[in-house]
Amino acid sequence: MGYKLEADVKTIAKSIIQGNEKRKKRINTNTASAFDIKAAAIVEHALRYSCKNIQAKAARQQMQDKIYRSIVYNTPYEYIADAVCGRRQFYDYRTEFITLVAAEMEMIPEESA
Repeated sequence: MGYKLEADVKTIAKSIIQGNEKRKKRINTNTASAFDIKAAAIVEHALRYSCKNIQAKAARQQMQDKIYRSIVYNTPYEYIADAVCGRRQFYDYRTEFITLVAAEMEMIPEESA
């Protein structure tokens, strides 16, 4: 995943991730739009597909949850407790997740994804 996201695409993809908790509430109350359903599924799939180089399933899920929460709640690495990797790797995982969301939302050229 060596594609560098354009700033506007990255901002939109992060906004989609940040709105996911409200989207899940709308889905649970049956007030969700087609976009809500599609976006929530894409965020979930991209999250579960990220951090694939972490072999232990529990450690991978823990890192995925930390990355998700860091974006949703705009929390920097320094405030993430018990991260199982260094700062650089953490932000690489975040970027990977954001790029996966952008790719699945068809916001970047297919050959770049």
